[in-house]
Amino acid sequence: MKYVIIGSGIAGITAAKTIRSLDSNGEIHIYSDEETLYYPKPKLFDLIYENLKARDIYYYDSFWYNSNAINLHLGVGIRKIDAKEHIILLEDGGTIKYDRVLLANGASTFVPQIDGVYTPGVFTLRNISDAFKIKRHSLLIGNHKPVVVIGGGVLGLEAAHAFMRNKLYPTVIESFPYLLPRQLDKEGADILRGIFENWGIQIKTDSFIEKIEGNSNIERVILSNGTIIKAEMVLLSTGISSNVDLLERSGLPYKKGAVVDDYLQVTEDVYAAGDVAEHRGIVYGIIPPAIEQATIAARNMARPGSAVYDGSVPTNTLKVAGFDFTSVGNINPDEKDPQYEIIRAKAPVEGKYRKIVLKDGKVEGIIILGIKGEAVIANKLVKMHTDVSSYKDKLRNIDFSLKETSIIRE
Repeated sequence: MKYVIIGSGIAGITAAKTIRSLDSNGEIHIYSDEETLYYPKPKLFDLIYENLKARDIYYYDSFWYNSNAINLHLGVGIRKIDAKEHIILLEDGGTIKYDRVLLANGASTFVPQIDGVYTPGVFTLRNISDAFKIKRHSLLIGNHKPVVVIGGGVLGLEAAHAFMRNKLYPTVIESFPYLLPRQLDKEGADILRGIFENWGIQIKTDSFIEKIEGNSNIERVILSNGTIIKAEMVLLSTGISSNVDLLERSGLPYKKGAVVDDYLQVTEDVYAAGDVAEHRGIVYGIIPPAIEQATIAARNMARPGSAVYDGSVPTNTLKVAGFDFTSVGNINPDEKDPQYEIIRAKAPVEGKYRKIVLKDGKVEGIIILGIKGEAVIANKLVKMHTDVSSYKDKLRNIDFSLKETSIIRE
């Protein structure tokens, strides 16, 4: 059996590992248009503000691929998939046969239609090459210069933090009324905003970009209300768009991403997982679903029909500029709906916040900010819809840890 995986990110690597665990003799090939080994995307920020080389952030070295009999083809572009003939056409004119193929070629930064968005000094951050371009530009403009980050999501806030550490003066511009609109509520976001502003990072919410101006380099960002913000570099952190060009060239079904069924199948012997996959109308665009999808797709590639994907519980567990942060499940229900109950606890000065969403006394969603060690149990509470009715009073105390209860054991 010959398996081909297009894309060497988290979905591609997870799929390769899973296939190898199920099929010790199968031939596994990974093709990537990048020329580097797999690295976790969050590590790109380390390249920006630390003196590191690309190899310093690789997750596995070449020996790991060799020892697992995974054939890695870097810097190779894919032109088309001929699903009928089970042939892949390469950009260099070559062809390869496959038995089953996985699309794991991810997504690109969405570039909004803003006047001046392609002015020199405007960047996106999606790969190692982008990180080094930003690093070089940071060194070129020098310390204590103004920069703008467009987008107040996780990537945008991490970027602002990295720029601050590089002795630059960042301003974050977010069109929503508060930061991290997909992962936080306003109360938690206000606490996070206070932390960033205390560091000297300016935050502008409910703000829209009218245009970006500059000649040989970016000079200013103008908001729709006429506000002018000086900037010598701009980073776009404006969401993602699935890489559907290959699907279009190959005549494979796609909408926002590759349309997959509950087996993560696009069409016969063609599967998709991660940021390129659209399941039941959803492109998740975060790491946990990419891992879940890649695992199930790989199981079905090795043993067709053996695993079903029923969607993912939206989960983010990471550090936002050094602060532990977890957001899982339904975190922003209609609070006027009587079937929901919200339990909040906070210590703004310490940067701590916890929100628990209950439905009929059972956990539906949790936000945790600035509290260490609760991510695992928070995920379990949501996924198991645990009844915490008897703990409601204690949970209103920010110093009461979820791990101190006997609700569920890790």
